Amino acid sequence: MLRNIAGEGQGERANPTEQTMNVTFHALTAVGIAHIAAIRLESSREGWFYRSDVRALGSAFTLGVLSHGVLDGLKHGYPIQTVPDVGCAGALAICWCLCVHRRFVLLFASVSLASFAPDIVDHAPRMLRFATGIWTPVLDASRLFPWHWPDGSGSMYSMLSKAPEPTRILDIGQNRIVSWTNHLIVIAFAASGIFANPRVFRFLSPREPPMKKTT
Repeated sequence: MLRNIAGEGQGERANPTEQTMNVTFHALTAVGIAHIAAIRLESSREGWFYRSDVRALGSAFTLGVLSHGVLDGLKHGYPIQTVPDVGCAGALAICWCLCVHRRFVLLFASVSLASFAPDIVDHAPRMLRFATGIWTPVLDASRLFPWHWPDGSGSMYSMLSKAPEPTRILDIGQNRIVSWTNHLIVIAFAASGIFANPRVFRFLSPREPPMKKTT
């Protein structure tokens, strides 16, 4: 994410080991997780939030954060340019929240936020400096999440980049095939989650709660 913004300042080239998978794929993964987690919520209730939702929301939020690390650790290139990527990810998250039943809006918003949170924490200060020139002490701090460390990232770059080792060169060997395969796996995961529970959408009736056995 944000290949030119993650650098130390405006006009400086970003360190290729500090970049993450396109945020659009993080947004897609969050959608898949939320669709599956929505099964745990009582769809017959109409409110935004109930105390019984805490466990499902907490688990889904945690999975949203951890999924970010899994995706960043996969070998991957960047098929989407930075500005369209950020715009597409934001539009995807917002539109999905608008398209689901009121009962599930908090769940989808929470998981989407969780999937973006590691990038916000580790990259937002550098984004701010790139946009405004404002420096903060946080810029000198190391990345909090290990998948943003040089040894934890699966980022791969073209021959023209300053990639530190051959395994990070997208154009060498089968790296490009590996990258596209991993992106397709992410899309397949998201699609599986969506089709597993499509009834969260406003234009479909919610899932019927399971019938309780009577003795």
